[in-house]
Amino acid sequence: MMSQGLNENAGTLVCLSDSRTDSASPVDRTSSLPLFAQLTSELKEQLNREMCSGKLKAGDFFTTEKFLCQKYGISTITAKRALDELESEGLVVRHRGRGTFVARSLVIQNLDHFYRFTTAMQAQGLQPTWKNLRIDTARPEASIRKLLGLIGGEKVVRIERLRLLNDEPFFLHTSYLPTNLFPDLEHQDHESVALYDLLAQNYHVAPVRCQDTFEPVLLKKRAANLLQVPPRSAGMLLRRVAFTSEGVPVELSRGVIRGDRCRLTVDLR
Repeated sequence: MMSQGLNENAGTLVCLSDSRTDSASPVDRTSSLPLFAQLTSELKEQLNREMCSGKLKAGDFFTTEKFLCQKYGISTITAKRALDELESEGLVVRHRGRGTFVARSLVIQNLDHFYRFTTAMQAQGLQPTWKNLRIDTARPEASIRKLLGLIGGEKVVRIERLRLLNDEPFFLHTSYLPTNLFPDLEHQDHESVALYDLLAQNYHVAPVRCQDTFEPVLLKKRAANLLQVPPRSAGMLLRRVAFTSEGVPVELSRGVIRGDRCRLTVDLR
C-alpha cells in the first residue's frame, strides 16, 4: 500500500511505499545496530503511519520515556536518546513532566538565493497572509540612515507587519524605506498588495539582491505575545538590506521569526 513518509531533513511528509504493521518487532538485541537507533527508526515509522491515517496530527500527544521503557523493555537512557533524535529532526516536541508531542512541520528558508517571503511560503504549500500593525513616517536612527545611505533629516516610511502562515503568527518584522525614493508610500494599498509588488507597480523599483543576517535570540515579551509563544522562547532575528540592480539600497527590514517553526538551509557547491 502507498503511504506518506517522514523526510528526515525537513520534518515533513513525502510519499513512500510501506506495508509494515504495528506488530513488527521494534528491537533486535542481536543486531549490530544500537538499540536507540532501532527504536528511533521504529518511532519514525509509527509516527508516519499514525499521521497518515489521521490518528495523529500536529500538537497531539505521542508518547513518554516511561511508556517506551515498559513497552520495549529498554533503559531510560535508550528511550531518551531515541526521543532526542526525533526532536533534533523537528518531528516531535518534548515537554518536561507532560511527555512528547507531534511537532508542527518546519518552515524551510533557503539561504542560497534572493527570496520573497510570499512566493517562498506558497511553494511549500503554505498560505501566507499579513496584518499591518503600524505604517507611518519617521526620522530613522543613525544605523538605519547609514545602511540606507540617507543624509540629514531624510525620513523613512516605517511598516510593521505580523506575517502569518495558515493563520498562525510566524514572523514579526518592520521595514524602513526612504521617502525620497517612495513618496506617499504610507498611503498606498498595504492591505491587499505585497510590498515588493507595490514598489514595482507604483514606483518601478524592483529589489533583486539582498544581504540577510540571521542571529538566534530569545523573544521579548511584546514579540512573543504577537507570535503567540511564551516570552523568552527561541527566535531567529533577521535583518535584510535590499538593493536594486544598480546597487541602490531601497529597504532595511528587521524582525524575529518563531524558532519552533523555522529551519534554515544552505546549498553549498
